[in-house]
Amino acid sequence: MRYDCLIISDLHLGSEVCQASLLEDFLKWAVENTRELVINGDIFDDLNFKRLSKRHFACLKILRRNSDRDDLRLVWVRGNHDGPAEVVGHVVGVEVLDEYIFRNDRFALLVLHGDQFDRFVNNYGWLTEIACGLFYYIQRWAPHHAARYIRRVSKQWQRSSVSIRDGAVAYARSKGFRHVTCGHTHLPIAEDVGGVQYVNSGTWTEHPPCPFISVRDGEARLEYWPFATEEAEAPTHDRGDAAATTSAVAPSASLMPSAS
Repeated sequence: MRYDCLIISDLHLGSEVCQASLLEDFLKWAVENTRELVINGDIFDDLNFKRLSKRHFACLKILRRNSDRDDLRLVWVRGNHDGPAEVVGHVVGVEVLDEYIFRNDRFALLVLHGDQFDRFVNNYGWLTEIACGLFYYIQRWAPHHAARYIRRVSKQWQRSSVSIRDGAVAYARSKGFRHVTCGHTHLPIAEDVGGVQYVNSGTWTEHPPCPFISVRDGEARLEYWPFATEEAEAPTHDRGDAAATTSAVAPSASLMPSAS
């Protein structure tokens, strides 16, 4: 196994802008190259499973097929789009948690989706539901540039990225953690905030390469799929196999462990 843990978030299966083909390749590669795979919230865009395409179901099939392996742990941290844990846990076939701690003898990482720190979503739930409904129709008729632009502008307007980062850092510090990761904002980032290292795993609804977090050798890194060399050398349908044989990656940000 190359990695101790891999973390992805905000897949939004069922969405018109989900990078499902790329995600399928990544999952095929990930389940053979890590000891733990954590999906940090928003597996689904909503619980209308009629919106799931054949490619979306293929991604779920990979998760279910590998959910009972003794040499691989699959974890799902619930997000605000996912619905009741008992429903989605049955569909996906993985553990359902509100938060998760990856820990080994060298490193501890607190995993939260981050929506609990989103003041707009928590204070204006009804308005959020209306906005999500409108955004669904925008996705159908303008699934690329317009949809992504509106999502990006709305997140910046809410200032959710900063509030979620600060909330997650404060919560991690109160629990004694010096490393924390979130999703939810769709903005991949890695930075040190007052001695607590924060990384956001972004989303799989933007143009590739798509972000993920890797953990190995006591270090967490923000990396991107497809890997840089395979993007240039391998066709799309072969990228899952090509990634397993290359160590070159797109530019990544490293979170070096601090003494604990």
